[in-house]
Amino acid sequence: MKIIRIKRKLNEKKAAKLKSKFLTEKNYDTVITESCDGFDANTGELLFRFRKKAIPMDVLKSGYNAFKDSISLNAGRGIAAGGYHKQIRKDGTVGKFDVSPKVESGNVGFMDARPGSGTVAVCRKTAFAKEHFDKYQAGIPFVKYIDKMYSELCPEHYNRQKAIALGTNKNYVIGDTSFTTVTVNKNFRTAVHQDSGDFKDGFGNLITYREGKYDGGYFVLPEYGVAIDMQNQDILFVDVHKWHGNTEYVNCSEDWLRISFVLYYREYMYKCKSPSEELERIKMDQTGYLKL
Repeated sequence: MKIIRIKRKLNEKKAAKLKSKFLTEKNYDTVITESCDGFDANTGELLFRFRKKAIPMDVLKSGYNAFKDSISLNAGRGIAAGGYHKQIRKDGTVGKFDVSPKVESGNVGFMDARPGSGTVAVCRKTAFAKEHFDKYQAGIPFVKYIDKMYSELCPEHYNRQKAIALGTNKNYVIGDTSFTTVTVNKNFRTAVHQDSGDFKDGFGNLITYREGKYDGGYFVLPEYGVAIDMQNQDILFVDVHKWHGNTEYVNCSEDWLRISFVLYYREYMYKCKSPSEELERIKMDQTGYLKL
């Protein structure tokens, strides 16, 4: 396996100034198009493992067919969508909530209770898993395949994540994998961001499904000046807590399509109780009574 050791091009302070900005060809000098492992040349830290043609096409297509209906217009992707602005109501007045530019994105699986999140401060199925449970189940073999590759390519990170998944209520874990949630994006060019809300001691991943033709859309780590060209059947395991984003999609055919899948364990899912206990907590929080 090819191994590359990459020197930093930007220190952390300079890289942080790229937050919410969109990357161009000026932000990289190396494009990865073959299987390889990338390490920080100074620290020896693993940055990514990239494998070409690692996912059978039928497995990839099954994931797309199962999860594509989770995608909708979403104004909650924050920094990854280019940052926040005040909500503009239909009558033209300015609302009190911060929103981000709308992108096509969705979540599959389960969500944890986020501290201070008000009405969603409860562990729950995503809307997709609740409304399309048959499609959610149809996508589990795809998730299991990625889980298997995770265990083989990043065993240390996987074992830590699998251990916490095994200690999590099984109602909030996808199958018997190390994942609780899948984010699915359509034609979404992400601005520079660091992932949050996931298990910090795990390792991120990216899978893409493509139709039609387009160029660009590289996954870029600007701190290291490296870009990765994701094609059908490729898989990338990567440190998503480094700054990263996508370049522009160009030369797009009329039927172009890029679906990206990111599978992860939600940060607070280990705290989730059984669904019946979560329901009791909602009743107590809202009414002070268990029986209404």
